[in-house]
Amino acid sequence: MVVLIFTVLVWWFVAYTMEKRSIAYGPWNNTMFMIGTMRELITPEYVASKTGPSSPRDESAFLRTDWKFDDAMVKKIGMPSSLATPNKDGWGSLYYIVCDFNNDGQVPNPELMTVPPKPGATQKELSTRIAIFSAGPDGDPATWEDNVPTGFAR
Repeated sequence: MVVLIFTVLVWWFVAYTMEKRSIAYGPWNNTMFMIGTMRELITPEYVASKTGPSSPRDESAFLRTDWKFDDAMVKKIGMPSSLATPNKDGWGSLYYIVCDFNNDGQVPNPELMTVPPKPGATQKELSTRIAIFSAGPDGDPATWEDNVPTGFAR
C-alpha cells in the first residue's frame, strides 16, 4: 500500500512539473525553434520581395515580420503546432529583422541599434546576411535580458 501511494505521488509530481515546465518555457522554446528555422531559410532577397519597394532598404533599420509568407516558404519552414509562427513569436509579437541589402555579408549589430543599446555590446557588425530576434515576453527590444536570442556577439 505504501508503495502504491508513493508511486502515485511520484507520478503526480512528475506530471505537474512537466505541465508547469511546458507552460513556462513553451513560448521561449517555440520562438528559438522558429528563429533558427527562419535564419536558415529567409534571405534578404526574400524579405525585399515581401516588404515591397516602399519599405526602406537601409541596413540600419529594423524590419518587422508583418508580411504574408507565401505557401512555399510556409511549407519549407514546416509550421509545427507551435505558439510561434513565421510572423509572430511565442508571445504574439512580430519579429525584428536586420538584412544585408548591399550584399557585403555583414549587418549592423542589433544590440547597438536599440535605444538604449545593450550594455557591454561592442561588436559593430555581424558577419551574416540576416539577423532575426524576438523582443521576448515584455515586447521591448531594448531589454536584452528577455530577448530571444539574448545577444548576437560571440
